[in-house]
Amino acid sequence: MDDKVQHTADSRRSERHELDRAVTVRFEAAPLTGSGQNISREGVFFLAEGRVPVHVEIEGRQGSIAGELVRIENMGSGMVGIAVKFDAAHDDLVPGS
Repeated sequence: MDDKVQHTADSRRSERHELDRAVTVRFEAAPLTGSGQNISREGVFFLAEGRVPVHVEIEGRQGSIAGELVRIENMGSGMVGIAVKFDAAHDDLVPGS
């Protein structure tokens, strides 16, 4: 395990469990304005204060869970990885809780 992977695993607050259900993320539409960092003909990178609130729906579970977007990562082949931090812990989502 390389140092970066080890650091990530050690710094996580909660144990991860596999999930084999559909997940839907609904974004609360609001503009974000920030400080431009760099730009090219193909895109722009900027920093903005604040949070990006979302609601997550998990197949087989009633209702949505409030949270905030913490990362979007291009995984290649037209796929993106999306990380959301819930506003509160939900023990009912993980086995053995």
